Amino acid sequence: MLFLVRHNYLWALSFFLLCLWPVSGKSSTDYTGDLILGYWLFPAKGSSVELYKSGDRYFGRIADVAPMGKQQFGITKNQLLMCDLEFDGEGWSGGKLIHPKTGNRFDVALKMVDSKTIHVTVYKGFRWIGKDFVLTRK
Repeated sequence: MLFLVRHNYLWALSFFLLCLWPVSGKSSTDYTGDLILGYWLFPAKGSSVELYKSGDRYFGRIADVAPMGKQQFGITKNQLLMCDLEFDGEGWSGGKLIHPKTGNRFDVALKMVDSKTIHVTVYKGFRWIGKDFVLTRK
C-alpha cells in the first residue's frame, strides 16, 4: 500500500514540474521584434527611413529625403537601405545596409535603446571596424 501512495505522489510531482517547465521556441504572439516598425529620423533629422517587415525579416527604405541627403549621398525616396534583418531576441542582425550612392553592401546590426531610439552599427568587413549612429522615432 505504501508503494502505491509513493507512486501516486511521484506521478503528481512529476506532472506538476512538467507544467512549470519553460517552453522553448518562439510563439506566434511574440511581437517584440516588431517594436522597430515605423518611421525613424537620421542623426541630421532631415531624412527618415521606414522600417517594415516582410515575412519574418525586417527591411528599411528611405521615406523622406532632405536636400543635403540627396546632394551628398544620392538618396531617393523609397530606395531600399537595409535588408534581411532578423530579430534574435535582443536586437536585429544578419542584415545588410546598402550604400545609396555606391550600392556597396555592409553588415548592419540594430539594437533598441528605448522606444524612441535605435542604435545602428554598420560594419565594414570586420566586426571591429564599424560606424555607429542613432535613429530617433519620428
